[in-house]
Amino acid sequence: MIELLIVAGFVLVPLFLAIPLVGKYLDMRAAAVQTSRYAAWERTVWFGGDAASSIGWFGVDRKWQANAKSDDQIRRELGVRYLSETGPADAFSNNDRNAGDFSGGSKMLWQDRNGQKLLANYSDIQNSVSNSQAPGTLNKILDPIANFAATLGPFTLEMNGEYAATVTIKVKDIDYDHFLAKASTANFSETNVLLANGWSANGPDDPAKTSTKQQTKGLVPFSIFTAELGGVPIMEYLQTAVSVFLPEFSKLELGKIEPDKVPADRLK
Repeated sequence: MIELLIVAGFVLVPLFLAIPLVGKYLDMRAAAVQTSRYAAWERTVWFGGDAASSIGWFGVDRKWQANAKSDDQIRRELGVRYLSETGPADAFSNNDRNAGDFSGGSKMLWQDRNGQKLLANYSDIQNSVSNSQAPGTLNKILDPIANFAATLGPFTLEMNGEYAATVTIKVKDIDYDHFLAKASTANFSETNVLLANGWSANGPDDPAKTSTKQQTKGLVPFSIFTAELGGVPIMEYLQTAVSVFLPEFSKLELGKIEPDKVPADRLK
């Protein structure tokens, strides 16, 4: 009986107290994995703005224009959407990217036996997403070609399309003498990597985005004449002047780009 009490006091009781804490830590580690995947996959949609790399030579600075979301906005969404105590009625919203605290508090499971939170502060969530050149020999060959094309015109290719998202969660340490949370923290960090920008144009003709028309302009030298002077395309001035000597020139449509144009005979 005395041996049983000794074993219970020094082994079984600490073990029973430690097992729930180990389970909480494992759950938080799994949450770090899930949030790193979320942060990386967000870049498959939001890869514009600061997430895009600059391309071009001799002072030319072009970027892939697309939907933009900063690393900090993604970090704030992580706290609300994955690290908060939420229920079926808590839907995602655009306001999540501006959140400053946990929605409904941090998860109830993540606390010690005295109710102290293991993830105490919203600022204990850190997120960073870096991009680098996609692996492969072909990308190394295309990189100078893409820079040359971007220097000549608005044609842009995102060569640094490999995004690595790292999420770090600062978790309270445990005082194993009493199995309670301490003031110090330990870091749970997870990284997820994927190719986010597949060079898909953003619509047929959006001047604010890298659309089909904007990309094509970079490959059509005469598209420079579609610029307007006094509200009139430069090409019209040229056609008016040249057609005096060459009437056929007035019928040419140099530099004209019409994305998704359907032939007239297909509309009958």
